[in-house]
Amino acid sequence: MSPQRRGSLAAQIQPRVVITVAVLALVVSLVTVFAAGTILYNQLDGELDGAQVRQSRVPGQASGDIVPGIETPGNRIGTVIALKTPDGRIYGSVIQDGEVETVTAEAVFLMVELPVDEVKRTVILPGMGKYRVEARETRLGTVVVGLPTEDIDRSLMWLTLFALGISLTAVAVTALVTREVLSRATRPLAALTNTADQVSQLQLERGRVEVPRVPVGALPENNEVTRMAAAFNEMLERVENALAAREASEVKLRRFVADASHELRNPLAAIRGYSELAERAPEGEKSFALQRIDAESQRMTKLVNDLLLLARLDADTQVEAKPVDAVEVVLNAVSDAQATSRDHHWQLDIPEPEVIVMADADQLHQVMVNLLSNARTHTPPGTIVRTCVRRHGDRAVIEVADNGPGIPEETLPRVFERFTKADDARTHHTVPSTGLGLAIVRAITEGFGGSAMVSSRPGRTAFTVTFPLAQ
Repeated sequence: MSPQRRGSLAAQIQPRVVITVAVLALVVSLVTVFAAGTILYNQLDGELDGAQVRQSRVPGQASGDIVPGIETPGNRIGTVIALKTPDGRIYGSVIQDGEVETVTAEAVFLMVELPVDEVKRTVILPGMGKYRVEARETRLGTVVVGLPTEDIDRSLMWLTLFALGISLTAVAVTALVTREVLSRATRPLAALTNTADQVSQLQLERGRVEVPRVPVGALPENNEVTRMAAAFNEMLERVENALAAREASEVKLRRFVADASHELRNPLAAIRGYSELAERAPEGEKSFALQRIDAESQRMTKLVNDLLLLARLDADTQVEAKPVDAVEVVLNAVSDAQATSRDHHWQLDIPEPEVIVMADADQLHQVMVNLLSNARTHTPPGTIVRTCVRRHGDRAVIEVADNGPGIPEETLPRVFERFTKADDARTHHTVPSTGLGLAIVRAITEGFGGSAMVSSRPGRTAFTVTFPLAQ
């Protein structure tokens, strides 16, 4: 047996089980032999009582006046009878098959010297063997009757050997069976240990990690080992998902930093170029360069503010939700959009005078401004933008839909991701988009327990956000 086998859980359990079975088998054997001996000796004592009281049924003769066994038929072969008369004479005989033999003098003297207390004793008669005897006082004197225990002793010896053989067989079978059963039962534990060793040697610091699983085997589902292996596999799956999410987050963060750097580099480069132009340009042309510097500064300021807002939302620094009238916020946002862009047709569909949601008024207004600005930026003049507010169960639904050209299919799945932009052919506004507006929309709505969705096809694009209604 290898050291690993000697130190395994199965190797520790098996000897204890075998020892327990051996002790139980020994106890059962002892109890069985003792019980059988007690029963057989009780039967022999019953025969001894019958031999004592058995006597001739001679009419008119009182019970106990004749020495039992000698003149009385019915005593079993091997019965020993001894008599000591009041005048000191001693007689002894042993009943054999068809005859009565004389008992040895040593046996007779031993029998007649026994106490007359009607207590059954087991004695060894010289030259005759082991007997069960009892002495009683009668009118003829002291009568001692003994029955041989040879048959009982032989039966008990064979019973003891049989019980010992059964016990040894049970111990051997237990050793073989428990070894196989424990080996099968602990096989998932060994696999679990091996898997844990493999996981401990994995490089989890970076990159995608393939975490191994524990083979459960063919054990029942409610088996403790199976349940533990299944729980360990579930834990490993969670770890793998967490590592995958971490890797995705790192990739997303690297892309975010790269995109942010790229977006900030453009206005910074423009500001630097116009600054150099302002230094070298004549006095009359400096105003144009300063105007462009101011415009790029405002663009960079908006970009930085959007990045800071997203950072605060990612850090779970969500403001406390309060009851807000969504209808009022939508009305104000649409009015501002209508004043800003006269070349779009702005429509409202508000069937109810007020819809109270749990949110923050400023952030809800930010959501509407971003959605309306997105519709204005990515649709041509003359587009109809329809805003609707309605209740749906325990949610308030705000929908901003337009009949513009729609969102490209390759862009639609990642439209709420940061720095996602439509191509230049679909941009219909002089102010370039930062690609952060819809990401802010999703972050705000999800922060208040809502959701943000989009559906698009040529001729209809609808952005739908939901907020929980105030109780």
